[in-house]
Amino acid sequence: MPAVTNRQTSIQYDGTNGAYIAGTWCTAITFASDTGTVLTYQDRDGYDRTASLNDWLIISQVTDGYPNVQSPAGYVERFVEIPPVVA
Repeated sequence: MPAVTNRQTSIQYDGTNGAYIAGTWCTAITFASDTGTVLTYQDRDGYDRTASLNDWLIISQVTDGYPNVQSPAGYVERFVEIPPVVA
């Protein structure tokens, strides 16, 4: 019996990619600042959200499009990476 899940994408905040994450990778959030250790972004409701260095941001295509932030340990515990599907 196959195991299935909804499609999700993830990216790790590496201290240099904050502007790419907020605005390009995820268009549902707006870039606010990137100190190299903390990424701050705003969701569509105007709330400031943060991700720390090495945190993972995960977007599920069945939610509101806002990323779920996970620590590196939480990411390894909760997610299994699979190769992207090539059409």
